[in-house]
Amino acid sequence: MKLHRVSLIIFYDSRKRILLQDRRGISKVGEHWAYFGGHINEDETPEQALLRETKEELGFELIGYDYKFLDKFTEQKNQNRNFMVDRWVYVAPMPPLSELKLGEGNGMKLFTLKQAMKLKMVSEGDKDVIRKLEEMLK
Repeated sequence: MKLHRVSLIIFYDSRKRILLQDRRGISKVGEHWAYFGGHINEDETPEQALLRETKEELGFELIGYDYKFLDKFTEQKNQNRNFMVDRWVYVAPMPPLSELKLGEGNGMKLFTLKQAMKLKMVSEGDKDVIRKLEEMLK
């Protein structure tokens, strides 16, 4: 079984909106919106990948910033039963947008959790992340 491991960050603001990356036109699997983050290299921990990916994709340094682990989500891809995805998801209060410099994607936008549930994302597993985040933000 092939295992794909990713580490993701979700920034949220005081109105409980989340920041998502616009992936239209550059998507590898057809999604329009996605969380920021990416592949965990073989020699990295999920947290090390989180720090690297946040720096690469948003030009933002998470070291010393108030972020926390939300949960690990495992999903078996329906189309390919020999493919699993492990997502380590971290959350953090939104820094000022002026501190974020988009390094990947077509843009970024804030969405309410209700709006995010209706977006074309990578998989149903992305909706599970939103549900868990909604519990945390209550």
